[in-house]
Amino acid sequence: MDEQSKRIWHGAFLLTIAMFIVKILSVVYRIPYQNITGNTGFYVFQQVYPFYGIASAFALAGFPVALSRLLSERSEGLLEKERGTIIRSAFTAFIAAGLLLFLLLFFASAKIASWMGDPGLQLPIQATSLIYLTVPFVAVFRGIFQGFEQMKPTAFSQVAEQFIRVACIIGFSYYFISHGYNVYIAGAGASAGSAVGSLAGLLVLVLYFNRSGSRKKSWIVGSKPSRKIGFQLLSAGLLLSLSSMILLLFQLADAFTFVNLLQQNGVTLGEARSLKGIFDRAQPLLQLGTVIATSISLAAVPAVAAAKVRLDSARIQKICGISIKAVFIIGLAASAGLAVIIEPVNRMLFESAEGSLEIAVLGISILTVSLFLVSTGLLQGMGYSTYPVMSVSAAFIVKVAGNLAMMPLWGPMGASFATVLASIAAAAINLVILERTTGFAAAEKFYGIRIGGAAAVMSLTAWLIKSGLDRVMTESRSADAVISLAASAGGGVALFVALTTAKVFKVEELVRIPKLQKLQHMLKRWKERRS
Repeated sequence: MDEQSKRIWHGAFLLTIAMFIVKILSVVYRIPYQNITGNTGFYVFQQVYPFYGIASAFALAGFPVALSRLLSERSEGLLEKERGTIIRSAFTAFIAAGLLLFLLLFFASAKIASWMGDPGLQLPIQATSLIYLTVPFVAVFRGIFQGFEQMKPTAFSQVAEQFIRVACIIGFSYYFISHGYNVYIAGAGASAGSAVGSLAGLLVLVLYFNRSGSRKKSWIVGSKPSRKIGFQLLSAGLLLSLSSMILLLFQLADAFTFVNLLQQNGVTLGEARSLKGIFDRAQPLLQLGTVIATSISLAAVPAVAAAKVRLDSARIQKICGISIKAVFIIGLAASAGLAVIIEPVNRMLFESAEGSLEIAVLGISILTVSLFLVSTGLLQGMGYSTYPVMSVSAAFIVKVAGNLAMMPLWGPMGASFATVLASIAAAAINLVILERTTGFAAAEKFYGIRIGGAAAVMSLTAWLIKSGLDRVMTESRSADAVISLAASAGGGVALFVALTTAKVFKVEELVRIPKLQKLQHMLKRWKERRS
């Protein structure tokens, strides 16, 4: 492996670790936030969260990648002046887009809140809009570093941003609630905390940039922007961002339809807010369930891209087949396991078992969203970035139509069904396209019956442990924690034993999974140093 390939793999692994930390923190903070502010407070935060999530996608998955690709594609023989033109064009285009989105959200906040069915959301929406003032700068700096295969600044800025953001969200919400302010003020404070976190991430990037020397600084101040390049970067960034927004777009659809549809069917605003807050308990569980799929999809991009450059179609098929099979197993186990232990998990995390059935149904989408995410990474690695956008767009339409059709009939359960159907549509479209472009299904034995049997063994084991402990332990959050963890651990062991016994994977196949392959290289180097 040459030095450039090593840098690419090391950078991809570093970003994967950073993304994993960010995802875990993003899941963890919502639990104390809900405990502090209650169901209605959690509703307020989740209603405006999609606006933050979209900004975060722009700053992480969209605009930096678009800029870095343009810089890396033209790196050979690119003059300093041309490089400066690209970067100045990115600054101009991203700042213009960020300022426009900030102004739209801030000054149209009252109208947006009314469209959501709750005028009280105006202030939290305005607070959320502040992040769009920092996102353009964060995106450009990350794009510059990534364009020159320097992933450490991006990784460290992500982690710093999330740590500060989580601390501010919990701290601000606790302060406002403990001092008698309402949940809308607390929600606005939490949303402002996200902007503070983004500012912290920007500060880390600026510190790295100032250490990079005067040559990079001259690219920002010494060149003229190009409108054509700016538009090209915005278009590419938007396409890349959309493919990572599937759960965000489902939440956005719920933000504008859930409360309105409940009120149209006789539910009061107060009851609708509480029901939405209970329904949104599923979001951290869905995110946690898709973390591994996200990590594999990030690691798969350079692996598949490298194989495509070498025109190694057999390796592409193998990577795709093994990645899809691994994610299917993980997603199926997570969905089935959550359904079995949802009630103790719900009480452990959120103090009551309300909404458990709706959350269990939503849990099915852990499987389908995981398949969508990993297939998106594989398609992007081969250069097919537009197909996942088509899948997401179709899924969004299915989600909105599903809410409109099913919520009047079944209330929150209708929204759960709509999410599952939409995620099935997205995964199905992606997998069909991936199969047609690679033929991975013929190159990899799937063992569907064996995997299903292993999942059934896992579910039965988890249910037996949960039922047994339920009978001997008194009802409390600590007891629910013991039951949830014991059932999860027992089910996980049973799944591993069942998969191993059924010979679903061979050892040599496992190490071809991009994420595990990197870990194998690290372990090998560690053993060499020890010997």
